[in-house]
Amino acid sequence: MTRARYIAVLALLLAALANVAPVEAGDAEVGASPPLFSLADENGEVHHLERLLGEPIILYFTHNMCHYCTQVIAFLKRAHAAHADDDLTIITVNVWASGGKLIRRYKEQFGLPFRMLAGKDPQLLRDYEVNYVPIIVFIGRDGRIRHIYHHYVLEEDFQESVRGIIAKP
Repeated sequence: MTRARYIAVLALLLAALANVAPVEAGDAEVGASPPLFSLADENGEVHHLERLLGEPIILYFTHNMCHYCTQVIAFLKRAHAAHADDDLTIITVNVWASGGKLIRRYKEQFGLPFRMLAGKDPQLLRDYEVNYVPIIVFIGRDGRIRHIYHHYVLEEDFQESVRGIIAKP
């Protein structure tokens, strides 16, 4: 490679790198507002997190091959049944799904009574630091993240987090 060609290639690489925003360590932090997203369910209906803020929300990041996630699903189902009158919203986000097929399969397999959204979105995964699943994010009525559990949570901690977000000021 000639020197001029080498410099041209190097200049192109530097220009390309200059247009790439650095990936930050994630925006989902306890005490902060959650990163907003709009994701589709199995029927293509788009759901916007922004429209749900003000209600207690559990965001649950999962995928179809997570065996530990079945335990968390049991926690979610119990919370859903126990707090039906407390405006609790549970949103499961399937990080492998880009369409309805994987969502339908997951919801049918586990009998999910709450919505699941297609979450195969690189920005969403960066914002919530989804490097593995499950990840459970508890958002209070004030629109702030109260707890984030990465991978493992004891049921008593899970239930305490639910009580914390459904409590009315």
